[in-house]
Amino acid sequence: SNQNCQLSLDDSGDFLLTYLDGDRHGIKKKLAKMFKQRKDLGLNRVSWWGNRGVQVEVKDQFDFESRA
Repeated sequence: SNQNCQLSLDDSGDFLLTYLDGDRHGIKKKLAKMFKQRKDLGLNRVSWWGNRGVQVEVKDQFDFESRA
């Protein structure tokens, strides 16, 4: 399916994939947790990306109530 997301670099230099349409079923949050655990173990680095890893963040750009 199509996903509305942004790709950027976080403060540590890792790629940060930010999903912008929430996570109704919790799948993306589980993926984010897995990548975080791998980073903590030193297993989330790709040599041909300059030893950068991947991190996942989930936001709901349409959830205006929690922003107030």
